[in-house]
Amino acid sequence: MTVKKDFDKNLNFDKYTGFGAGASTQGDRLLNKDGSFNVELKGLTFFQSFSPFHHLITLSSINFSLMILGVFILINLFFSMIYYLIGIDQLQGIIHVTPVGKFIELFTFSAQTLTTVGYGRINPIGYASGLVAAFESLLGLSGFALVTGLLYGRFARPHAKLLYSSNALIAPFQQKTALMFRIANLRKNQLVECEAILSLSFLEKKTNTRRFVNLVLEYAKVNSLPLSWTIVHPIDDKSPVYGLTSQDVIELQAEFILSFKAFDDTYAQLVYTRYSYKADEIIWGAKFAQMFRRGDDGKTTFLQMDKISEYIKTPLPEIKKEENNF
Repeated sequence: MTVKKDFDKNLNFDKYTGFGAGASTQGDRLLNKDGSFNVELKGLTFFQSFSPFHHLITLSSINFSLMILGVFILINLFFSMIYYLIGIDQLQGIIHVTPVGKFIELFTFSAQTLTTVGYGRINPIGYASGLVAAFESLLGLSGFALVTGLLYGRFARPHAKLLYSSNALIAPFQQKTALMFRIANLRKNQLVECEAILSLSFLEKKTNTRRFVNLVLEYAKVNSLPLSWTIVHPIDDKSPVYGLTSQDVIELQAEFILSFKAFDDTYAQLVYTRYSYKADEIIWGAKFAQMFRRGDDGKTTFLQMDKISEYIKTPLPEIKKEENNF
């Protein structure tokens, strides 16, 4: 494959991405599909690499809920065993006679103590059981204060929630072609002063280094994002993508990386998100189908989010093939 452009003269390589240029030592994808960096830390001990607060704040909602439930059950099982070992006679009000029934009653007693909801029929009458119950109450108060703080941190942490088209497109654009992909806000909040930066990462064959180039966008900023936004990079003779075919882009191990930021009026803070498209996620010769329509009352605009990735195959205009020299 050959593309004949003097990249060192015509392009401004971005040296401040943080990814480095070691193409032979980096993974195939720089960004995961959720926008996180595709980097795993190695060579650290467990305590060096593990950050409890960061882990709990960024844990998914389902896993966080399951973790809280699991910890609650384990703590109560632990204290139920302690009460059982101390002796059933240290507690008053147990009516079951089977070992399983007694243990279940001890578990419910432990749950009442941990949550400080107040005792029902069962209550401690011995010194040992009273001291254990007092310690469990203290643990419960501290634990629920910690969980409350984590819940607040999870809800208060500002982050953008955007929907991206599954593929980027190479589409006809002003008698030429353009790289396009589409984003939309999944929430009902207002994102204002939205800004997008699109970079191309590719493998330079001659030096076996990974290069990064910021691509010029038709519109890099929009005032707000009430509907979808089709981000467009015109492929003219100044674009590093000019003259490339789909096979060329695959051989270059190209990845188009989007950095998005906006002011979120709900949090009153800036929010950031990232996304990327690999070469095999680009559809050549297509354009996006319209995803909004007028309501039946003629006043409301409906944004059909399930159509964000829909496209129509469209022939591309004839572009003179240039020799390229990456």
